[in-house]
Amino acid sequence: MRNLTLLVCQVALAVAFFACESRTTTTTTDNNDNNDTITVSQRNVKVSQELEDFKNWVNTKANRTDSSARENWPEVKEDFKQRSARIESKLDSLSADSKAEYARMKSQYQAWEAKKESRESKPLDATKLRQWEQELLGPTKELTTLTAPDMRETYLLFMGIVRAKKSKWNQDDWDYVDNVYSRLNARREELEGGIPTTDRIKIKSLQAEYLALEASHDAKDLYQHVKK
Repeated sequence: MRNLTLLVCQVALAVAFFACESRTTTTTTDNNDNNDTITVSQRNVKVSQELEDFKNWVNTKANRTDSSARENWPEVKEDFKQRSARIESKLDSLSADSKAEYARMKSQYQAWEAKKESRESKPLDATKLRQWEQELLGPTKELTTLTAPDMRETYLLFMGIVRAKKSKWNQDDWDYVDNVYSRLNARREELEGGIPTTDRIKIKSLQAEYLALEASHDAKDLYQHVKK
């Protein structure tokens, strides 16, 4: 009888031990699953943020005129490579819509890069540039002599001519217009402190309009190249 009692106790202890081990294993597994879920979620948030940063970066570059881009060109290209490489290493974490958005932004940047390199390979003619400057800013005005009170009316004149003639301009024409626009902006920056607040607000709205018109032309030009 003593042996039977001892055997029963041993069996009970064994059952209790295995039950405890099972609960510990289950808890550990659940914790691991939760940790894995949190890690995946954090990774998804990070790559989504990187995609948003990439989108903003591309828009900043592509929505500026080529002649106004003052960054070191090799550094811009390297920056693009690093940003796109980070996203592509985590592409599986993105949704189908996000993948499509990334592909669209990548194509937009590549089109901008190709356009910039093409334009930089063709230097502008100084005499022709002066003619464009007189047409866009007025025959009696010189960029270097513009004053703070002149800036609002100069931008208004510039944009009035752009609106009226944009449909007649080809890509070469836009290169000269972009150059004048860039140098006008540079002069405005020199005089920024003396320009009244109301004039600065108006100038910003005119700049936004110009960039939208120029971007629209670029989109049409790119479409024509694709068709060819």
